[in-house]
Amino acid sequence: MAGNDYSLILNHLEKLEGKIDGLATELQQTNIEMTRIAGMKHALNDIKAWKENMESIVNADDLRGMKTTIQDLKSVVESVDDFEKEIESLKKEKEEDRKEIEKLKLFRTKTVTIGGILFFVFTTAITVLGWFLS
Repeated sequence: MAGNDYSLILNHLEKLEGKIDGLATELQQTNIEMTRIAGMKHALNDIKAWKENMESIVNADDLRGMKTTIQDLKSVVESVDDFEKEIESLKKEKEEDRKEIEKLKLFRTKTVTIGGILFFVFTTAITVLGWFLS
């Protein structure tokens, strides 16, 4: 009976370890995506600065020709704002994942500790029982 419980606990711990590894991989991918988005944001800020510089230099006829480009840049800025919102939601999910990992680690520690204690108690009980029977 105890062997089944012990194997059940080990099986559950192995599943938890797999889930923790999966969460770590997912967090790493999230960090990579956030870095890529930050690079895009930096490039977009450079484009914005260039645009402001050009507006101060270029004449009115050129500005009319660039109107379409500016509208495209505005749509890119809106998409960056959407990316920022997604980043915030990813950060929240990442924090929740970290909390879940901590809970799983605590559960694993408790389970291993209880298993060890039960093993010690059963071993002691069998030893004492052996003393009384001999």
